[in-house]
Amino acid sequence: MSDIIRINSKGISTEELAPCSAVPAEAVLIGEARETGALHLDAGKVTIGTWECTPYAEILALPDATEYSTILSGRVAITEADGGAQEFGPGDSYVLKSGFEGRFEVLETLRKIYVLIAD
Repeated sequence: MSDIIRINSKGISTEELAPCSAVPAEAVLIGEARETGALHLDAGKVTIGTWECTPYAEILALPDATEYSTILSGRVAITEADGGAQEFGPGDSYVLKSGFEGRFEVLETLRKIYVLIAD
């Protein structure tokens, strides 16, 4: 087994995306989060995967982890608690620091590669 995990430009390593549920139903504000994903690595404090979801909005809270993501396709708007908003699209990356809480709104079906680092 190799210590190298290849992830292609569609966010797929050796498997296809499968139905998943990362979005808590109680956090959803509008729409329906229809999700698929693939887990590439789950190693203690680091989780790496690909996630795709249809348009919806939620209150997102990361009380004890930092998230780094690169958008492969689609668009997302992220609004901080103070109202500052930013939009991200294909090729963009973002970091949400541990403790982030705000609005996460998928504007167009979104596919991203993410890295979660637990505190």
